Formats: sequence, structure tokens, C-alpha cells
Amino acid sequence: MCLLLLATQFVSALCQAEPLIDLSSDMEGVSTQAEVRYLEDAKHDYTLEQVRSEPLAAKFAPLPQGKSNFGVSSSDFWLRIDVKNSGNTPLSWYLEAIYPQWDHVSFYMHGAKPLTGGDHVAFAQRAVAAESNLYPVNTPPDVKQRIWVHFSYQLPGLAETQLRLWTPNAFYLHYAKRYFVIGGFVGIGILLVLYNLLIGYSTRMFEYIWYTSYMLAAVLSLLTLTGLGYRYLWPSMTWFADFSPFLFPLLTLVLATQFTRMFLCTRDSRSIDRVLQAVFIAGGLALICYLIGWRDYALKLVFLCAFITMFYPLIGLWQYRRGRLDARFYVAGWSVWSLAMLIAMLRNTAVIPSDFATSFAPALGFFIEGVLLSFALADRIKRLMNEKETMELMHIEHLEQEQETLERVVLERTAALEQAMRDTEHLARTDALTGALNRRACFESGETEFDRARRYNTPLAVVMVDLDLFKSINDNYGHATGDAVLVAVVETLRGMTRTVDTIGRIGGEEFIVLLQQTSLQDAAALAERYRGAIGQLEVTLDDLVIKVTASFGVACVDVTGETLTQAIGRADAALYRAKSRGRNCVELAERP
Repeated sequence: MCLLLLATQFVSALCQAEPLIDLSSDMEGVSTQAEVRYLEDAKHDYTLEQVRSEPLAAKFAPLPQGKSNFGVSSSDFWLRIDVKNSGNTPLSWYLEAIYPQWDHVSFYMHGAKPLTGGDHVAFAQRAVAAESNLYPVNTPPDVKQRIWVHFSYQLPGLAETQLRLWTPNAFYLHYAKRYFVIGGFVGIGILLVLYNLLIGYSTRMFEYIWYTSYMLAAVLSLLTLTGLGYRYLWPSMTWFADFSPFLFPLLTLVLATQFTRMFLCTRDSRSIDRVLQAVFIAGGLALICYLIGWRDYALKLVFLCAFITMFYPLIGLWQYRRGRLDARFYVAGWSVWSLAMLIAMLRNTAVIPSDFATSFAPALGFFIEGVLLSFALADRIKRLMNEKETMELMHIEHLEQEQETLERVVLERTAALEQAMRDTEHLARTDALTGALNRRACFESGETEFDRARRYNTPLAVVMVDLDLFKSINDNYGHATGDAVLVAVVETLRGMTRTVDTIGRIGGEEFIVLLQQTSLQDAAALAERYRGAIGQLEVTLDDLVIKVTASFGVACVDVTGETLTQAIGRADAALYRAKSRGRNCVELAERP
């Protein structure tokens, strides 16, 4: 029984023994997935002493299915690896935590000073000047070392825990090549921005503004996600180093969506445009969630925006089938974008491993897409130029025909304009209801006649006419009936007046008649005929018969001693005397 117990303990010890990483002098990014052991700390309260001691030390386990990416998480992660230098000489090497966006990355080893990195620590405080977090280690010959690495976020983030081992020369050579690749991407992006910015300035096309803004955001996203932005652009701004990996990808998605709306004219379809506008709403909500501390929701909203953008090639295909030939480059470019976004989302959700290919595939896809979109914009300019040339040819073809008809059209328009001016002048001088001259025109005509009478010393008479009790007609029968009465009265006056004389409406129911070469007695006689004719007038509307009377004031103008206005005033005073005498009568004005 004792032997069985000892055998069980021996086998258990063998099973719990952790594999060693055998160090060498030519380590070039040696992966630790198979040898690393991890412990998740969901409550953020484990200390180094606790994880080194039981019972937590026994809870370290191999990475699930060998994957170092745990997706978006708010937990802390402790990693433990054992290394051994089996050689005869000491080795200096680097342990690299490749993901640069962790808030805090701490390295611990027996007998060595702990080192802390992460983007919440100023770049100048790092032990090694690199965008990833490096732990320099010296391992004597034939010595085994145990190293703990502690990853933590203050708020949820992408939990990528991959570790790699490098000798210094291999590390710097590798990152020199990496900088060359990233520099190529950044250089292409900046060239695309500057080139299309100049074209946009010269063509004044808003699509170029959104395209260059989107490409600039994509370049900044690449610098941010690779850690180069933190290293070279904002090394002491730890708050921005934490904010930029969220801000610039979100800006890239929003600006790409606005470019799509402008380039594909999605306003032609309200439903499609509303889907794109939903990206703006989701982006705004993501920013609000991030600022108030709900970073897990903010990241999920960004993933939602990225997922929606993957379907933009279908919008481009829809426009292409509607006849927008310049949409073909858009479809090709955005298909590459969609593939890049798919790779990024699968990598960030730990579906596919995070390695060199999957890390740079999105950046490569973005810049291939940027080049194709530049072709799409150039194709649009070419299409617009072709349309312009076609329109110019059509204009030249029709120019001769238009020139032949131009003179005829000008003559017709000139005649119509002259007639319109005459009609306008007539309307400006005529009362719209009765057709008599309005007050202004009547007085202007009267002054003309007054000047003529004074020049030739001929008589000029004024007859003032006012309908009796006209307000009662409007009150009892309505304004339409009153209007009909006014029209009938004017027609009666016009029928009894010479064409050389002037009839004008100077008030609601008040009229004036200017009689050329007419004495006071002749004017009074004519006023009596007016009065009789109006008294016999019957205005019939439907079954209603309206009768009306009028009062008259008559004056003869003293062309040598008074003005026309004074003569009209005397006639008006005579009219009021006729009203006071009982209406329906003619009253002569007093002499001046």
C-alpha cells in the first residue's frame, strides 16, 4: 500500500512538472505557447507571493488549446515559464510580451529586480527602448530560472498574452525588418494622402476630403496598434497611449463610412443610407461608453461597426449594377478591406492565432484597398471628364440650331416683354375690381388735364360720386354683392361719359369724373343724368335684386386761381352737403 502511494505521488509529480525552455545563442522569436502556464485573476487581487505559493501555484495551467489570445477581457493574467541554459557560457536574452496595448506588464524572477512596463508607464522608463514590452535576462550556464509575467488592464481590453524569446542581435535584426515593412505601409499611406489631397484641392470634390481623412486615420491606427505611435509620437502621454488604440480605429471606420456615403451616393436609397448612419450612431455610443468607463461595451460597438463595414462591397455592387461604372474599383478595394477586417476580428477574438501574418494582413489589406480607392476616384474624374466632353460636343451640335432661332425668340420675347410692361403699367393705374383708374392714376391724369385747361384757358369740371348707404349692402348681403354693385355703377358711368373724360375710383364707394371743356351747368346736367341712371339701376344676383342711389358734388375748376386739389376739395364739400340734404341728389360747389 505504501509503495502504491509513493508511486502515485511520483507519477503525479511527473505530471505536474513544467517543461523547460532550453535557451540557445540563436533564439529568433522562440514561441512559448507550449511551455507557458497561466493563471487568470478575475478580481485583480493576486500578488506575486500568492501566485508563487500554494494553493495558487498549483492552479497554473497550460494555455487553452495552445492559444495565447483570450479575446476582450477585464481579468488580470499571470504567466509562468521555466528556462534553462544548458550551455557552458552565460546567455543574455530578451523575453518579449508582444502585445503593446496592455496597461501594465510586470516581469518577476528570483534574485532579479522586477520590471514594469505597459502603456500606463512613460516610454522613457522602459528597460529596453522598444514598442513591445521587453525583459532583459542574464542566465548563467547550467542554471534554471523561473519567470512570472503579470498582465493587467484597468478597464477591459484585448487579452493577448503571447511571449517570445530573443537574443539581442536577432531581436534588433527582426525589428529592423519589421520597421521596414511598417515604414513602407506608412510611406504609401502618406503618399496617397498627399497625392489625393492635391487632387481634391484642384477638383473641389468632397469625396477626396473624406478619402484623405480616412487614409490618415488608417495610418495613425497602424502606428498606434504597432506601438510606434506611443514610442515616437506621444511617449510621455500615457493617457493618450491608452486612448489612441480605441480612437483611431473608430475614426477609421466612421470616416470610411462617410466616404462610402459620398462616393456611392447612398442618399438615393433611404434604407441603405440609414444603415450607414447607424455606424455613426454606434461610433458615438462607443465613444461615450469609453469615456464613462464601459470599455467592454465600447469595444463591442467598435466590433459592430467593423462588422457592418464588411458588407460595403454589396452596396458598391448595387451601384455598379445601376450603371455607376466607377464603382467597380470600390467593390474590389472594399472586398480587400472586408477580408482584412475579417482577419483582424478573428485574431482579436482568438479564433485565429496572432502571428506576423495575421498581424500585418489587416494593414496590407487597408493599403491595397487605399490604392484601389484612389483608382476609383481617378476613374470617377475620368468619367466626369468624358461626360463633360460629350456635353460640349452636344452643345456645339445644337449651337447653330439655337443661333438660328435666337433672333426669333428675342423678337418674341421683346414683344412679350413690351406687352407685359404695358399690361403692368395698366394694372398699376387701374382699379382691379371696376376697371376705373385708381386714385394715383386718376390724380396724375387730372393734373395733366388741369395743365392743358390752364394752357388753353378751357373749362374743366369735377364730379364727385358717392354711393348712398353702401355699407349696409356689404353688411346685409356680403362683400361679393357690394363688389357687383360697384362694377355695375362704373359701367353705367362709363356708358354715359365721353372717352376723353376720366373716371377714377378714389375710395371704397367714392368715384370722381373729370370732364374736359365742360362748364359747371353742363357738368351739373350730366350729374343729374348720372343720378337718374344709377337710381334706375338694378343689380341681380341669383334671386336677389339690389337697387342703389348716389349723391353728387359738382365743381368747375378755376384754372387761373386755384389748384386741381382745391377744386376737388370744393366738389367733395358739395358732395357732403348732398349727403346731409337726404342723399340721392346733386349739389353744386361754392365758388372759390
